[in-house]
Amino acid sequence: MKFVLLFNIALLIFRILYVLYYPMDLTPEEAQYWDWSRHLDLSYYSKPPMVAYLNYFSSSILGHTELAVRIVPILLSFALTLFTYFFAKRLFDERVGIISATLPQMSVGFSINSILMTTDAPFIFFWALSLIVLWFSVEYGKTIHWILLGILSGFAFLSKYTAVFLLPLGIFYTFLYRKELFKEKKPYLSIAIAFLMSLPVLYWNYKHEFVSLKHVSTLATKGASTINPNHLLEFWGGQILLVSVIPFFFILKGWLFGWKEKALVFLTVFSLPVFVFFLIMAFVKRVEANWPGFAYFSGFLIASYYLSKSRLLYPTYLFSFCLFILLHFSPILDKIGFSKLVPPQKDPVKIGIGWEALGKEVSKLYRGDEIVLSPFYQISAELAFYVKGNPRTYCINLGRRMNQYDLWRDGMREYVGKDGIYVSYFPIDQRVLKGFDGIIDYRVFPVYWRGKKIREFHIYKLKSYNGNIEEEDMFQSY
Repeated sequence: MKFVLLFNIALLIFRILYVLYYPMDLTPEEAQYWDWSRHLDLSYYSKPPMVAYLNYFSSSILGHTELAVRIVPILLSFALTLFTYFFAKRLFDERVGIISATLPQMSVGFSINSILMTTDAPFIFFWALSLIVLWFSVEYGKTIHWILLGILSGFAFLSKYTAVFLLPLGIFYTFLYRKELFKEKKPYLSIAIAFLMSLPVLYWNYKHEFVSLKHVSTLATKGASTINPNHLLEFWGGQILLVSVIPFFFILKGWLFGWKEKALVFLTVFSLPVFVFFLIMAFVKRVEANWPGFAYFSGFLIASYYLSKSRLLYPTYLFSFCLFILLHFSPILDKIGFSKLVPPQKDPVKIGIGWEALGKEVSKLYRGDEIVLSPFYQISAELAFYVKGNPRTYCINLGRRMNQYDLWRDGMREYVGKDGIYVSYFPIDQRVLKGFDGIIDYRVFPVYWRGKKIREFHIYKLKSYNGNIEEEDMFQSY
């Protein structure tokens, strides 16, 4: 236990220092979720409200800073490792507990979710705690366990909609080992609590024509086609990299051969079906690597069990540590002559590069009363965070699917007659110019990472907004 605690305290300190001093700004998703926290609601267009609530809480304490946004995943990751240690020790032994509480922290997927404040950070935390409490609920059947399970699974649903996997998988596992529990009231009490906690989100969706359901269904079907080998290979590669390569094959071993041991069956039930679900989806459309990422909480416990008995344990730690270093400090590749392995244009870190500098550039034009807008929600969100004064920003529709900013459009009317600032990846569209009386200033702002230009922004100061930007129907695509 002492080693686990010291190891994760060291990681906690490292992550705080990394956020404070490494030149990676908030990613667009982080900035968007932070912006949600300035407009508290029962739910939001694409996600439930937990990420906004947590951002509101941390920002109330630490201000509108990068550390305020990212302290939540850092602390949740730290707490989860301790819960994981005790749970894995209870399922197996001390050695598996130590591996389960340390090795995942060096994996690519868990490292990302331990710093970036996306919906995955609170979701994986509450998903993992739900599984731990579910195991105790089925094993011992105490009322307090079932009540706690309902609360935690409710929090998981308030974090991300994929929490719905908990119900069918939980029913399946209970049926396997304790089907007599279905004759008692306690499991249904748990379900009732989780359902009651989800009602605000369901009500919000009812009031907004179920836009979240439409959005999720669009993500699941858009781009679907006949079997595409490239999508399938990309999915497999993404999953292998997510758990830092070697542990993935031990997870596969557990899925294939671990059906004789109860603890491994439990962990398999809450990982394999999730993987298979997204694997089937990957046959016909592109699946983002992080979508099945929550399955690897239990998946990593499986890998830890087998690695505890394998001579590959220490090589696995070494290889995972190397990936951990490269993930956090990718410029090292340039220093050692391996730039072509992950060029700057394909470096995942580039998504968080240049936004603060863009905010400073836009701040040179911003006087405090202009309407600030972009056709990309990513830019709108970043400008809201990094432009001086944290202005309210807007996202116009020049041909895109709907997003949260479309639900906040009413405020644009307040800016009629005032100047505007428009920022895009491309030169200004004539449809935007029709909404203003002309161009006051124009500049191109390039962003460089590892010595290469990774993107550029076109920044316009526009004269007198008249409210007549020619936009497309915002409800045409979810």
